Amino acid sequence: TTRDAWFNERRPELQRLFEHYMYGRAPAAPPVRARREREDRQLFGGKATKRELALEFGPPGTPPIHLLLVVPNGRPGPVPVFVGLNFCGNHTVLEDPSIALPSIWMPEHCPSCEGNRAHEAGRGKQVDVWAIEQSIDRGYAVATAYSGDLDPDKPDWSDGVHPHFLRPGQTAPADDEWGCIAAWAWGLSRMIDYLLTDADLDPQRIAVVGHSRLGKTALLAAAFDPRRAGGMRC
Repeated sequence: TTRDAWFNERRPELQRLFEHYMYGRAPAAPPVRARREREDRQLFGGKATKRELALEFGPPGTPPIHLLLVVPNGRPGPVPVFVGLNFCGNHTVLEDPSIALPSIWMPEHCPSCEGNRAHEAGRGKQVDVWAIEQSIDRGYAVATAYSGDLDPDKPDWSDGVHPHFLRPGQTAPADDEWGCIAAWAWGLSRMIDYLLTDADLDPQRIAVVGHSRLGKTALLAAAFDPRRAGGMRC
């Protein structure tokens, strides 16, 4: 019946229920370190700067998130940013031969994917889906990463982040610990950890986006990220 009752009682109760019965509990947030791998300040004929960064976190050996960030040039100040995971690799969202191909498992339904591996022919095949240049023209930045960096979408626990957060003696997460979508949502929050440190971006205007199961992921990330009172929107 009151705002305080919602935030202090009912909302935490619903979070515990969703964790226990549906998504599982994710680990605590580790520190995130960003390593810049490539940069192009002349994307779209000079309209934008493209950066590829490796976000490192967690125990030694945890695979990094390969973040693709595109920011409009000539901006008067920090800009709002759309952030979301993609299903088929960063190389599919732009027609750019310099973007690194994912070297890990990928679903066969992805563009020009053979033997569960990305190939050059898949470059730019989802440009229309992401429409990054349209966002740039309207003054927005876009940040994305391949969902498989966090958990390849197949029914085992052999790769992605899960094996690196198991307790001694575990071979798989417990029944009430994080599954695939929880790992993706947790990874979105690690991406936002970095975006909040980037002076080109407005920390009060972060929009989390996604389609299909990655839409569910965006909703979960926004619901469980404590920064919801700031700029994070879904």
